[in-house]
Amino acid sequence: MLKTLRIVCAVALFTAFNLFFLGFADCLGALARVQMVPALIALNVAVFALWGVATALFGRLYCACVCPLGVLQDAALWVRRRFVKTSFAARPTRWCLRGASLAACVALFLAGGALLAGLLDPYATYGRFASSALEPVAAWLANLVGGALAANGHECMIRQEMALRGACAFAFAVSVGIAVIACAMWKGRLVCNTVCPVGALLGACAVRPLVQVRIDADACVKCGMCERACRAQCVDVEKGAVDQSRCVRCFECISACRKGAISWTARKARK
Repeated sequence: MLKTLRIVCAVALFTAFNLFFLGFADCLGALARVQMVPALIALNVAVFALWGVATALFGRLYCACVCPLGVLQDAALWVRRRFVKTSFAARPTRWCLRGASLAACVALFLAGGALLAGLLDPYATYGRFASSALEPVAAWLANLVGGALAANGHECMIRQEMALRGACAFAFAVSVGIAVIACAMWKGRLVCNTVCPVGALLGACAVRPLVQVRIDADACVKCGMCERACRAQCVDVEKGAVDQSRCVRCFECISACRKGAISWTARKARK
């Protein structure tokens, strides 16, 4: 149930973001206000604080379905799993890399404002990829369908302009997008837990959230199904632990466990 709800939310928001980036629904640009870095740049303290509190309470739900670059990685991994059996193993937390990415984002913002900080912002990264690589294709397809309908007497679609970006901007956006997709197919949410500054910040907020993904030691038979399914490589079956700071709340581990030994529940109070 949790996995299904997460997928529905992710698909709905991802569709809305793409309609905006591809030029079909400019009104949906308001959704940028719920994104972490745009909110920080706009000095929208309320949104920024809201995600910090929500993450401290429930973990990285933002990364699960609100960040379009995160959803793109999930889609890439889903495609790979349709053709190749993919499994993961637990790996240690790389706080140095995560801290460096966050520091770099702050330094770029102080040095050149929003433009430079946007180079590491996952929302802006996906926006560049969508508008540079996908928008011309989407406009061509829309015009193709519109032309076919018009030929049959149904002129119900407005012709879309095929805006082409500069060569350097296009090459940069597409190269970064392809690199993110390749990393996702190789190691799941690797980008989110190594070089993403938003992932680093939210990871720090989610070190010990109120509601956690927890393994019941009494019910666990250490089959490793949850660990192999974890796209964040944060489930360690041998230790019976989940690194909450890296868990992106995809709930794949809960779905994969056949013994019901892993759940999303409130943490136990310290005795």
